[in-house]
Amino acid sequence: MVQLSGKRALVTGGTGGIGMACVEGLAQSGAHVTIADLRQDDCNRVAEAMTAKGYSVDWQAFDVRDRGQVDAAFDHLESSGGVDILVTSAAIVKAAPILDFDVDDWNNILAVNLTGTFHCCQRAGRHMVSRGWGRIITLSSVNGQIANTGRGAYSCTKGAVDMLTKLLAAELGKHGVTANAVAPPPVDTPMILNVHGPQDRQRWYDQMPIKRYAQPSEVASAVCFLASDDAAFINGHILNVDGGFMASGILLD
Repeated sequence: MVQLSGKRALVTGGTGGIGMACVEGLAQSGAHVTIADLRQDDCNRVAEAMTAKGYSVDWQAFDVRDRGQVDAAFDHLESSGGVDILVTSAAIVKAAPILDFDVDDWNNILAVNLTGTFHCCQRAGRHMVSRGWGRIITLSSVNGQIANTGRGAYSCTKGAVDMLTKLLAAELGKHGVTANAVAPPPVDTPMILNVHGPQDRQRWYDQMPIKRYAQPSEVASAVCFLASDDAAFINGHILNVDGGFMASGILLD
């Protein structure tokens, strides 16, 4: 099992399916975890559930789109121990053909998925560099590497997150800070249930060697590994946790 005792982690989107699994995985590995998300009630609910399991957690409610809120949250965290491990799981999605994509939806998805990730990575990265150690793990997607129709803004943000991750790796590695991304296919979470109907799910299954969606805990396991000393020389990598999806072509029976 990964050992993260003495480390302090922050997980944005920490009350969602993947984010909550990351919170539990990191806490189970011994880290103290700050649960970050938009709504206080959701943060408190997840914190109470994790505390009941004996994990060391607290929470900060803020909007990753709002730099002022991000700065205030990081100022508080840095005054009380700092952030050794950042996991950026906050993301939203909307499905529409690219020619019909609403401009307001486009801007909002970019603000959360890309600019929000940048805000948190920049603040965490500065603190990590000052301490000479850190792990930045961004949540990407296979949608950032290939063009799946109907996912225009989401796919563009995840492709950009991959490049942001590589840039962080290139600039911060000499300071003892690594940056890597975890890229799953669809994961069985409430967000995916809202946008994937039976036909969508079957089309994914048709192209996946392992005929199911990923579980949040499987993504979290990869995140915990990348946060550990065992992954100290892995930097700038996009880790596909995808059941072989990106390795496959047409699957003929």
